[in-house]
Amino acid sequence: MAKIELSPQAKRLKTIIISLPILVAASVVYYKREVLGEPQRTIPKPQQNATATSQSNVPSQSDEKTFSS
Repeated sequence: MAKIELSPQAKRLKTIIISLPILVAASVVYYKREVLGEPQRTIPKPQQNATATSQSNVPSQSDEKTFSS
């Protein structure tokens, strides 16, 4: 696909169209945290013990054999 050279005014408009939604979303998150006191979202740390892996929802091979009979 051929690339079309944009005029300076079109480049400015493209920059505004791309950056405005990012600015609005970041402002909403910042407002909620600073003014409303909402805590920052965090990613939960994975558990390192063996019980977390044994309680998964994926059936083991022995479970598959009991379901198929």
